[in-house]
Amino acid sequence: MAAPRRMKGEMPMAAVPETRRVLMIGLDSLDFDYARSHIESLPNLRRLFEEGAVKLLDSPANVMSASVWPTFYTGTLPGEHGQYFPMQWDPTTMRLRHVASDWIDCEPFWRPLARQGLPVTTLDVQAAFPSRTAAGTEIVNWGVEAFGGYHCNQPELGREIARRFGTNVLGPDVPVDKSPGRLGEIRRKLLAATKKRGELARWLLANTRWSLFVAVFPECHRAGHYFWRDPDEVTSSDSDDALLEAHRAVDREVGALVEAVDLRETSLVVFSLLGMGAQHSQMHLVPPVIDRINAAFAANAGNAAPGRPRRERRVVRLLRERLPARLQERVALAVPEPVRDWVTSHAYAGALDWRRTPGFPLPTGGEGYVRLNIQGRESRGSLPRGGALHRRYLDAVREGFLSLRDGATNETLVDAVHFPAEHFPGPRSDRLPDVAISWRGGAPSTAVRSDRLGEFTGRLKTGRGGNHRAAAFAAIAGPAAKTSRVSSLATIIDLAGLVRDLAIRSDLAT
Repeated sequence: MAAPRRMKGEMPMAAVPETRRVLMIGLDSLDFDYARSHIESLPNLRRLFEEGAVKLLDSPANVMSASVWPTFYTGTLPGEHGQYFPMQWDPTTMRLRHVASDWIDCEPFWRPLARQGLPVTTLDVQAAFPSRTAAGTEIVNWGVEAFGGYHCNQPELGREIARRFGTNVLGPDVPVDKSPGRLGEIRRKLLAATKKRGELARWLLANTRWSLFVAVFPECHRAGHYFWRDPDEVTSSDSDDALLEAHRAVDREVGALVEAVDLRETSLVVFSLLGMGAQHSQMHLVPPVIDRINAAFAANAGNAAPGRPRRERRVVRLLRERLPARLQERVALAVPEPVRDWVTSHAYAGALDWRRTPGFPLPTGGEGYVRLNIQGRESRGSLPRGGALHRRYLDAVREGFLSLRDGATNETLVDAVHFPAEHFPGPRSDRLPDVAISWRGGAPSTAVRSDRLGEFTGRLKTGRGGNHRAAAFAAIAGPAAKTSRVSSLATIIDLAGLVRDLAIRSDLAT
């Protein structure tokens, strides 16, 4: 077999120099299979895939897709770090609230390194909290002002970034149906945001002191949600063009960043923690299914069934279901974030009768999540922990979801019912949903039947033709590609250890 070609600027293995520089480029939800199938249009990724070391990685995304970023940056599983979604259930206040550092804090692996004196610069690592230390340079929420807004732990630098590059260049996403005109606006904003992000990243490369540099491009994530389509569908090629255009834009910026460093002295790690594929979520079914499971469970136990949700909750649900999508989006973007949070919390759990509610749905990016109302854990818990009633309710939830079939095809809808605390034990496993439902392939159903629960109708109204799938990878180039550490990469957790080693050790030649 012929010797592999070297990437531009690389040296033969015998001459690999010692290095203390690492450049990490995160490509949020860039799907490996999609990139490979369009590789001729992505020359920089093509060169990296062909000439670097590529590893496919396991992750917790098959159970909790939104947990992957804190899993990556802490190097721990969800039972340890406790994060599974931007809005999570607070059992003390009995409401949903945004995850924040004063509640479920998580420290990224690079922060201790920065405190120890390693020069670190990070840009928009997803789900990372603002740094409370002056060590290193950390920029969060630059592209999307969310969860407390744009922040740089070096105030003067933060002001200079805002002056030169602006902030909130991508803006928040409201998952509702989108008109063709609105999709066109999203397309243009994605391309402009990608270009501006690349310019900022290169400016930071040149104007901050770093041995470890982490920059994340989230644009493929949003492009995948709104421009992905099932290849079996016969539709306009507009979505295909927009999706590929977004990937090309990211590929150009990756190439420009790589050209700005010397790969003889800098290890390069390009990674994606999630894949993207056709929309298969049936999450719109979870609230009505849980309502019927709760009613049947109460009847079997000889208790009064949970009453009809009180008027406050019905009004919130009605507004979310009946308002035109564009009006919902405009209202959501116009009101302060606490107002949006209040609406979301009340749509899921507002005005429930906690005395007669053994379980309730939680928001999710596509999976189905159910939280149990456990005595001693929830402040208004009603379901005794660990006893026969607890086990019977879990059985009812599992069997109820497994009984769901599409009304047109008779295909089962649920792939598996998971109990996250069993998958991810740890000190914060009680923060996780008690049940997580993963769906089989197939388009979101509008008519569903169950031999246990009856018939349901409904429609997924997120406007998203694509959604997350568990498909992570890392591509490594430069001196690190020649080390034995790369061959041991197996999960996204391993990335933190690899980069930590690369950044602080000089014994790279093996």
